[in-house]
Amino acid sequence: MELVYGANLRKLKKQVKGTPYRKLLSKMTKKIKCVKLGSPCPENEIALAEKSVGYPFPQELKDLLGEVNGDGGWALMSAQEITETTNDLRNSWRAFFEEEGKQEEYVDNVQSFIFFAKNGCGDYYGYHIGADGLPEGTTIYIWEHEKIGEARCYRRVASNIEEFITNYYNDKL
Repeated sequence: MELVYGANLRKLKKQVKGTPYRKLLSKMTKKIKCVKLGSPCPENEIALAEKSVGYPFPQELKDLLGEVNGDGGWALMSAQEITETTNDLRNSWRAFFEEEGKQEEYVDNVQSFIFFAKNGCGDYYGYHIGADGLPEGTTIYIWEHEKIGEARCYRRVASNIEEFITNYYNDKL
């Protein structure tokens, strides 16, 4: 599967030269009428979003936002939506974990995430933050609300944001 994906990605990259994320998203979403690619997000707004969630964004997320500030509510969030969603999820789940006496699980399962996309069913996609306060590379996870209460409510879905975009808009996630 990985070899097929790599070959397809190389072929797609040849077709979408230039600003990679906007062109990739334009190609992937051209048949989805609800998707409205946002204007580039100013760097100062990205910096404010990072400050608000308390962690630096991976460079690829900053690059994406610098080209496309959300997709109009379909999946990818704007910088403002990233801030609101990440903080709302942290606030809404904190009490549950405190009642259960599971503060460490709260930190791992909720606090240590930057959520940047959604699937429309209550689950979110994001980057996990390590103990050093930095994103653990570019790996993207799905955060599954149905699994809250289990030791781990997230799993890997993509090795980077380009793979995530490609798989998401091809209904492979």
